[in-house]
Amino acid sequence: MTAPLTKIKNAGVFKTVSGIEVNQNGTWKRIVKGEVNQNGTWKTFFVNKTTITISQNTPNIDLDNYGPVTAAAKLGDVDIIIAGDVIVYSTSPNVPAFKTGTEIDGILTIIFNDGQIIGGGGSGGNGGAPRVAGTAGGTGGIGLLVEKNIVIDNNNSGSVAHVLGGGGGGGGGGGAFHDDNFTSEDDAAGGGGGGGGQSLGAGGTRNGTQDGSTPQSSSVNGSAGQITNSGNGGAGAVVGGGDATAGAGGNGGAAGAVGSNGVAGNEESGAGGAGGAAGTAIKDNGFSTTTV
Repeated sequence: MTAPLTKIKNAGVFKTVSGIEVNQNGTWKRIVKGEVNQNGTWKTFFVNKTTITISQNTPNIDLDNYGPVTAAAKLGDVDIIIAGDVIVYSTSPNVPAFKTGTEIDGILTIIFNDGQIIGGGGSGGNGGAPRVAGTAGGTGGIGLLVEKNIVIDNNNSGSVAHVLGGGGGGGGGGGAFHDDNFTSEDDAAGGGGGGGGQSLGAGGTRNGTQDGSTPQSSSVNGSAGQITNSGNGGAGAVVGGGDATAGAGGNGGAAGAVGSNGVAGNEESGAGGAGGAAGTAIKDNGFSTTTV
């Protein structure tokens, strides 16, 4: 749907109409859409435009259910402005950060004033038991899910990446085992958890095994990703004066980036888990995305 351009001549100069009102029972009310019948066919001559600014970090926007986009607004054109330094983010890699919805009849334009849309971060992988590999980090989530034709206006903001998939989770660290031929006490160490991806990816869980002659340090869980940064991988356990040193978890990926691989243990070790893939920035579902 292309919005018609309605103009009136004022003092010899044509000016674009930004709004039309009618008087209904003594009250002036704004028209959302105006149509005329031309040769038996109704044709639109005016469509109202609603402009909404997102001025603070906001999770999981779905325009079909987003309060500021009223039922009346959905009948016309809608401009969504994401203000500078604002992030529309997701709280889960399974939920897109921003969904256009299907209910806006007119033109939907997303305008970036250096704001961003970032998908949910992938979860960090779990640390491996002795001789066992760490698990892989999770894949980041979708940034923008397109469910109707849209326009994206980058507002001449240069090389800033405005729409990014969630960062991939870091892989879990591999476990380690040392067969001590001189004592009856073998050394076993569990791997550290991987860091969560940006944004809000869960940290991976460490493997808590720490058995042997001289346990020195325990394994550590990976830290969770935040809205503005990824989480760090946790250290692996160290046992037997370092004879069994398990691998650390990999760091989570920044928005739009893969997670780091976990590290293998030092002896009779499991491999480090693979870092998770970055999420999809824009999933268009076959609809058009026009950038201006």
